Amino acid sequence: VAELERQTRDLSSSLEKERQRARLDVVTGVPNRAAFEERIAEELERWRRFKTPVSMLIWDIDRFKKVNDTYGHRAGDRVLREVANCFAGRLRASDFVARIGGEEFCTLLVGAEAEAALRVANELREAVSNLKLLFHGTPVRITVSCGLTTLRDTDTGDSTKIFDRADAALYRAKDGGRNLCIAA
Repeated sequence: VAELERQTRDLSSSLEKERQRARLDVVTGVPNRAAFEERIAEELERWRRFKTPVSMLIWDIDRFKKVNDTYGHRAGDRVLREVANCFAGRLRASDFVARIGGEEFCTLLVGAEAEAALRVANELREAVSNLKLLFHGTPVRITVSCGLTTLRDTDTGDSTKIFDRADAALYRAKDGGRNLCIAA
């Protein structure tokens, strides 16, 4: 019986490690889209109950395809890692960042109203633009654009409405010249 209990604990531990690994993006090491979907669902539930502000920021690395085309995909992967580390290293423990696909990231700022979220977004945007990246001996400046929104009383149901609002603001930032943060 003791041996079976030990094997059960070992299997449970292995399963939990695999579950955690499945929620991380393999290139950047930050949470992936699946982890983001879980976290936004949790934050929506918490927001409905306590009305603690939550802001969603959607990021896109500007002209990322040009980096891949000019310097190769390994350089593109490095850019993804550097941007992810830049975001993760500047956020509070209560905040969340995930790579949600391609060169897009999403950040959740718990307890941040729109004005504070925009300030944080601009600080993160500036931090990324100050990264010192060198590819084939050439300095390369990376910038990001951001669309953000804060949860509202009209945000019922799932996160689709919130995501779409932040995504539309992101497109306005891209259309506005890039390297911008726009709130919706």
